[in-house]
Amino acid sequence: RFFFTYLLPHSAPSSLRPLLDQIVNATGNCNKHGGAKYLSFFSLTPGPSVNSEFTQKCMKSANTKYRRVPEAFIPDENYRCWPSYHHKGCLLSVFDISEAIEICDSYSQCKAFVLTNQTTWTGRQLVFFKMASNHIVPDPDKITYVKVTD
Repeated sequence: RFFFTYLLPHSAPSSLRPLLDQIVNATGNCNKHGGAKYLSFFSLTPGPSVNSEFTQKCMKSANTKYRRVPEAFIPDENYRCWPSYHHKGCLLSVFDISEAIEICDSYSQCKAFVLTNQTTWTGRQLVFFKMASNHIVPDPDKITYVKVTD
């Protein structure tokens, strides 16, 4: 229960949140329901083929929705979000680029995001989400994605 409540990386994909809530609740009632019910939740998690299929679909749409700007950073244009790793901006961990796109699309103020070369202890990449892309500066350690507007 401690692992799923406190150590699970921030920003789990929205499609997995209901399942994670069930797992957390089941671990609290493990003695009541027995370990078999607890372990049955893990058989519901998507396998590698589902994840790769999801990633491929997202990447196809990502190429048309976001413009990639390599070696670039947006120093300002911050907004706050929860649960952010940064108290003055929106800094979240993501599994991959498709999850970053999903998060940016879920915040109305998000117009761009910046992939950093930093990771969490679980290997998830840290990403800054930005509300504009008016001022982009060179940074060899970052990649910026700007939402394309029609």
